[in-house]
Amino acid sequence: MARMISIISGKGGVGKTTVAINLACALGLLNKKVSLVDLNFTTSHLAIEFGFIPEITLNDVLTNNLEIKKAVYPFFNINLIPASLSLSDLNNLELSNLKEKFEEISTDFDIILFDSAPGFGREALTSIQLSDEAILVSNPATTSVADIIKCKSLVSSLGKTVLGVVINRYRKKSFEIEPQEIANLVELPLLAVIKENENILKSEAKRMPFIFYKRNEAEEFIKLACLLTGEEYKKPSFFEKIFSIFKS
Repeated sequence: MARMISIISGKGGVGKTTVAINLACALGLLNKKVSLVDLNFTTSHLAIEFGFIPEITLNDVLTNNLEIKKAVYPFFNINLIPASLSLSDLNNLELSNLKEKFEEISTDFDIILFDSAPGFGREALTSIQLSDEAILVSNPATTSVADIIKCKSLVSSLGKTVLGVVINRYRKKSFEIEPQEIANLVELPLLAVIKENENILKSEAKRMPFIFYKRNEAEEFIKLACLLTGEEYKKPSFFEKIFSIFKS
């Protein structure tokens, strides 16, 4: 059975989808079978991030009672299940049978990552309820930290395990809250610190996960993947970096 993990945040714009994409690909580099799912139906981004328009989406699966395998697309070393880019596909969208749909593929993958909608609305709640575990993504700003405190409370109240917090877009400025201080405030393990990096924006413009675009600058995602799977982290050699690019 696949581990089902939600990537969640209290607000939009913290880089939750970037973390989800690169964590998924990092897990793929560890030879894990990974499915990355867009559960942000209202403002879906995964298809855009990978530069394609899906013929069948998760919306179609739910609305027309299709097999979920019809909405699975291989990209790089993972499989995507995108949501529709069209607002009209939100009409009559029924989320109650999502659990049943993911049970259809639970034995096909090692890990299913849900890119949740930000906040605490219906879509975010659905993502948490589907999951066994959750990772919280925050920026080193007071408002973002306040939101993940709420996230932790919500996830815990639903009986799910909070694995820890990822601090994203950290610039090591005096006005930012230190990552370990954030972890102490929310009383959670600090899983990873992703530094602000212009190359992440460049990789997104090229529709390529950062972990393949600049592997030597993306090792924090590999460390995070190793932490989740219990594998020992080993810094890659030059040839391993080159091989991972060609493999993707």
